[in-house]
Amino acid sequence: MRNFVNILGLFSYFLSRLGCVALFAMMCLTVVDVVGRYVFNSPILGAFEITEFMVLVMVFSFLGYAQAQKAHVTVDIVYDKFPANARRIIAIANYIISFIVMLIVCWMGFEKAVETWQTGEKPLNLAVLNYPFVFFLSFGAMVMCIEYIRDVIRKLQQKGDRK
Repeated sequence: MRNFVNILGLFSYFLSRLGCVALFAMMCLTVVDVVGRYVFNSPILGAFEITEFMVLVMVFSFLGYAQAQKAHVTVDIVYDKFPANARRIIAIANYIISFIVMLIVCWMGFEKAVETWQTGEKPLNLAVLNYPFVFFLSFGAMVMCIEYIRDVIRKLQQKGDRK
């Protein structure tokens, strides 16, 4: 079971590496666009739209990895006062509720991706279709769901709450 849980974790790791590439590409694009605009008076056409797409890729690439690393913001002022079993139950409930929310995001993102695929929606300044990026949103949400499943499995296997 542990190997299966670890294999599922590879999705978020490799997706986070894609997020790093998207962040680097976005930084390079912004620098080239600013230099082109102010030095050569020739900005990159569609740089804003490309940046929007890369932000989407970056955010949904890092979601699952941040959950795997427990890097999301938490407020645990009251949580730490509960006994270990209560903390474990609260954590499992939190993961399940979060899983349901991300599952809805995944599902609605997939429906929107199919809709944009059928309509052929694209930005005005670019000849790039929107649907691959909306499918990526759905995929990133699915990886986040996988991380929540991993967390539930880990919490169920724990005897007490070890931080």
